[in-house]
Amino acid sequence: MAWRNKMSEGPPPFDSSPNALLVTASYDLNIRLWQLSTGKSIGTIPHNEGQVNALSLTSTGRDLAVGAWQRVRIYDVSSGKDPKATIELPKNVSVVGFEATGRWMYTGGEDGVCRIWEMRNNQLVANRLLSFSGAGVTSIVPNINQTDIFISTSCGHVWIWDVVNHMFMRLPMPDDLKMQEHVQKLAVIQHVQKLAVHPSGKKLTGVTNQGRLLCWDLMTRQVEANSFDMFKSPIVPIEQDTGTYGCLRDEDKNHRMQQGHGLSCRYSPDGKYIVASGSEQDIYVFNSETMEQVVAFQTGCGWNWDAIFSSEGKQPRNFRYIFTGGNDNQVKIWDFKNEKKVAQWEGHLKPITAMCMNGYTS
Repeated sequence: MAWRNKMSEGPPPFDSSPNALLVTASYDLNIRLWQLSTGKSIGTIPHNEGQVNALSLTSTGRDLAVGAWQRVRIYDVSSGKDPKATIELPKNVSVVGFEATGRWMYTGGEDGVCRIWEMRNNQLVANRLLSFSGAGVTSIVPNINQTDIFISTSCGHVWIWDVVNHMFMRLPMPDDLKMQEHVQKLAVIQHVQKLAVHPSGKKLTGVTNQGRLLCWDLMTRQVEANSFDMFKSPIVPIEQDTGTYGCLRDEDKNHRMQQGHGLSCRYSPDGKYIVASGSEQDIYVFNSETMEQVVAFQTGCGWNWDAIFSSEGKQPRNFRYIFTGGNDNQVKIWDFKNEKKVAQWEGHLKPITAMCMNGYTS
């Protein structure tokens, strides 16, 4: 099937930078690269190893990490055919990502381990790890300081990991979610499926597998770090109070999507809005301060695996578009300010399972 850009009278450019990319993965076993300045598909990377669960680009758009069943592959986007590095892991990989400058990367998945990887002697080495017994890792996101990492797990907890001082602690959760720990026969534990950090680094938001939005205010304090064994590899952190901590906002309120399973939440580049998507046809935009719904877009797609704000010219105040992808095989672009769809890109033959964009995509 040839690539087509329907509604071509709509804007591109969606971003003025020629290096700005959107990457999508699909059940059709292809990863597709889209250039935002032209609105065109500029290439594909074959991925014949089953479903892609997670994608991440370095900020330059040079390297692409692909997380799937028991493997993470790193591709050079300019060549794109053969992976430049491969990481073998015990179980399904659900999270991959790069530090802001690309110096290190992180992975997480069903084995319940969050790993920090660095390149040494042309090999990726996991020099730090944090394990969660009996729980898979569902989301990982670094704070803007690139020293604190927030992690959510399938047992219903959210954690802060200080990767410099090797400490970690649990964030507070609503009382009704904490009670899950004491219900032995609960079929499905409500847990945070996706985390997002505010551009200021002062807020954290998560969407649960039941469509509920949770928010924390993030603050800092002075703490004394315990000693640790620097010669142990990988370094294993100590559970204790970290310098960054979170206070749950609106604990007595239940901010949520209308129905269905939450899959993604992201902040707008200026931090004023949150877009959430999941297993329903609507995607929702909320005011990040009041958590009131601003607008909902009816996508016509039953599952929307992700929704991403773009930034025109990398200026936080100039964002305008939201990109979505799901089980109707299409990338759809929504004009947030005028509340309408302006384009849809066709090229995948089966549902889209993962998306990422370089630049600002918190």
